[in-house]
Amino acid sequence: MTQRPPHTAARQAEGFTAAVCRAEGGCGAADGRVLEALRTATRQVPGGLLVATGCLGRHLHCPHHEGNQVPRAGHRVVVQPCTRDRTPLGPALAFGPLTEPDQSEALAGWLTEGLRQGRRPPRRLLAVRPSRRSER
Repeated sequence: MTQRPPHTAARQAEGFTAAVCRAEGGCGAADGRVLEALRTATRQVPGGLLVATGCLGRHLHCPHHEGNQVPRAGHRVVVQPCTRDRTPLGPALAFGPLTEPDQSEALAGWLTEGLRQGRRPPRRLLAVRPSRRSER
C-alpha cells in the first residue's frame, strides 16, 4: 500500500487548546478539584494548552448565562484539537457540565491518549450530543 503525500494525508491531532469557564457565580463556582485531572493532562501533552476564561455562554448553552440559575454548578470546557503548530483541526468540542472528578478524569484520558489515536471523545461528557442522524 502506498502512502499519500503529506499535503493530502489526514492530519492527526498533536495537541489541543482547552478553554475552561471560570466565571464568578457560574462555572467558576464549581468544585476546583474537578479541574485537577485536566491540569495534569495538559502537562502531559506537549501541545496541550489550558486556558481559564470568562463565561463561554456566547459560544455554547450555559445555564448561568443571562440570569439563568441552576442549583449545581459544573465546569464547561471547550476543546479545540490542533496540530503541533497550533493549526485547528476540525470543530471545537464542548464538554460539560463536569461536576465530578471522574468526569474530568475521563476527559483527561481522552486528551492524553484518545485524541492522538483519533478516537471519539466520551459521549456522556459532550455538552451537545450529536443527533442520531449524524451518527450514521
